[in-house]
Amino acid sequence: MSKEALALLEGQPPEAAPVAATRVLIADDDPGMRAMLRAAVRKLGFEPVLAEDGASALLAFRQSACSLVLLDVEMPGLNGYELCGILRGEAGPFVPIVLVTGNDDVASVEDAYAAGATDFISKPVNWPILGHRLRHLLKNFGIQRDLQLAQARNAAILDALPDLLFELDAQGRFIQCNVPANEELATHHRALVGRTVSEALSPKLRELAMAAAAEARTLGHASPRTYRLHLPAGERWFELSVARKPTHGLQEGQEGPEGPTFIALSRDVTARKHAERRISDLADSLRQANADLRRANDQLQRQAFEDPLSGLPNRALFHERLDQALQRIAAQGNTKGSGLPCELGVMFIDLDGFKPINDTFGHAAGDGVLKEVARRLQSVVRGADLLARLGGDEFVALIESPTADEDAMRVGGRIIEVLRRPYPVGRHRVSLSCSIGVVLHPGQEPSGDRLLACADAAMYEAKRAGGGSCVLYEKSMSDEGTEEVLMRQALRESLERGDLALHYQPKVDCTQGQVHGLEALLRWEHEKFGQVSPEIFIPLAERYGLIGAIGNWVIDTACAQLAHWQAQGLRCHIAINLSPHQLRQPDLVDRIGQALGAHRLRPSQLVCEITESTMMEHSVQERATLERIAALGVRLSIDDFGTGYSSLAHLRHIPAQQLKIDRSFVTDLASSEQARHVVQAVIQLAHGLGMEVVAEGVETEAQMQVLSRQGCDLVQGFHIASPMPAADVPGWMRDREHTPSLWSPLPGPAA
Repeated sequence: MSKEALALLEGQPPEAAPVAATRVLIADDDPGMRAMLRAAVRKLGFEPVLAEDGASALLAFRQSACSLVLLDVEMPGLNGYELCGILRGEAGPFVPIVLVTGNDDVASVEDAYAAGATDFISKPVNWPILGHRLRHLLKNFGIQRDLQLAQARNAAILDALPDLLFELDAQGRFIQCNVPANEELATHHRALVGRTVSEALSPKLRELAMAAAAEARTLGHASPRTYRLHLPAGERWFELSVARKPTHGLQEGQEGPEGPTFIALSRDVTARKHAERRISDLADSLRQANADLRRANDQLQRQAFEDPLSGLPNRALFHERLDQALQRIAAQGNTKGSGLPCELGVMFIDLDGFKPINDTFGHAAGDGVLKEVARRLQSVVRGADLLARLGGDEFVALIESPTADEDAMRVGGRIIEVLRRPYPVGRHRVSLSCSIGVVLHPGQEPSGDRLLACADAAMYEAKRAGGGSCVLYEKSMSDEGTEEVLMRQALRESLERGDLALHYQPKVDCTQGQVHGLEALLRWEHEKFGQVSPEIFIPLAERYGLIGAIGNWVIDTACAQLAHWQAQGLRCHIAINLSPHQLRQPDLVDRIGQALGAHRLRPSQLVCEITESTMMEHSVQERATLERIAALGVRLSIDDFGTGYSSLAHLRHIPAQQLKIDRSFVTDLASSEQARHVVQAVIQLAHGLGMEVVAEGVETEAQMQVLSRQGCDLVQGFHIASPMPAADVPGWMRDREHTPSLWSPLPGPAA
């Protein structure tokens, strides 16, 4: 009897394997891709194990048990297919192996599954979907492991069940019966000795036993046969196995003078029958879970590539389709007149005069106009062409045909015409025009980003000409924007490599000088462009859709840094800046909550700063986002106060606890009585609304003294300290004589 069966009979659980950390093996020879996969895996709460080629990945897998494997297909030495086959043989069926490949053709997919892959992911990777797919893979394989454990547990129970053992002679007479003493059929079976099968058993059971003996006489053993008995304790199932008993001194197949004898084993398989029924139910549940997973993946795929406002394809899907079209043209060559699509026209469509609609009628009305614009564009663009919304009032179209130049200009004229028709906004009717830039390929660089930038340049040329026109791109239009294109690409690469950095500037108590917190400020230093000002690269990131990824990185990095300082005993707040684009991200609040939870921080330790203009121009959706952030317990701060157009009515209903006076009001504070009156009024206003006041841009002791007399709560600026790298903060803190209490032991991290 097995060790596990004995443990179950004694009422003790079998020995459990030690719980290992959830590790994910990442094998990719591209350092950038490894870094991005590592970041994605860490955000899921898993421990990444990195390898740069197939051989090192195999060694890492053998040294460290991994729950999931991500493999690049093209690697030096062992490629992804070869390594997948080796790992599948060593890991067994319950470790998901995912191939990451730039190929999504049928042959590549078949090769992946033939090598033992669980799934494959095409490049470029869709990062929001990646996290969901990995979680669902681990969940499904966890269900399968649970199923295997259930089967093992049932096998242990079956091993411990009593078996009924009989020996029969050639005439079917019971020679010997071996029955456990506690078996309820013991007396009955002991009475069988000396009797024949025909005398002792029911006709149906006798037929079953004799058929099994005949098969065993010919083959040496009979296949198991199952039968059912109705006993006083209830219905029971048994399995009959019969084997011919070897005869000593005779050759194989020879029989003694009295014929062969047989060993018959009757095992109670009632528990197994019940277990098989449960396993069948589990299998049905697993199939249902897989079907639900497929439906969820389909829904996520639609959400990832669909603009939620207009229902049109979004930026990600447009870039994917544009890259595919460029590959088709590169493969077929520029063969005009062949009847095949051999030209691309990329159209960049931007509305003229849309911002006043938002300012006058509100963002809800503006959203209604954008939906109507999308509907009208769909009525003009051909079904075979692609129409997408990049964001805001920017739309793009992709035309693929042998005469893309003529088609694009014709479609551009029709777009201008349909968008000029008035739009109903409440009881009013408003008019809009649009500016369109068109770029053609072949004729330009075979890069989707470059083509879009060229179309953008042509669109701005249309705006400079007064708007309401469609302009075909010429090389001279983007000469001035070459550096911007290169800088945008460099910013994207720096984000992927993790080259961005956060510097931290302290905020101190205006009267006592004690450190109250630090503001995290984004910095980018590039080998070619040098130290790039945030005033340059932040608008660039917003314009080309990078601000979401950068904002997510800032949230997680700042929280991780605060957790590190907290472990050292430092008690303070940390402030991050949120852009208007981030407030429109549907998962922003969840990301903040996840970062706080992952680093075990109290929500009150985080301050989110939003500029005054953002606070005043927010839509209903953005207002709800602010309220959800505040509901987490995170503090909200109005940044750059005095540079926008706040109204007292708005301030009363904004869930902010802090107000930051813009540096432009602090600059001449010591020398201008008018500036002092303005700042005094702002401080009194904020205090009257229950807000804490921070003055930024403090550069002199005289400014500090004026602010202290006026009742300002906190100050920030070069007079206190310049923004510094994270590594310099602890030393700066300890050097200040009035802050040793900040390094006292903390009561413990947030639960």
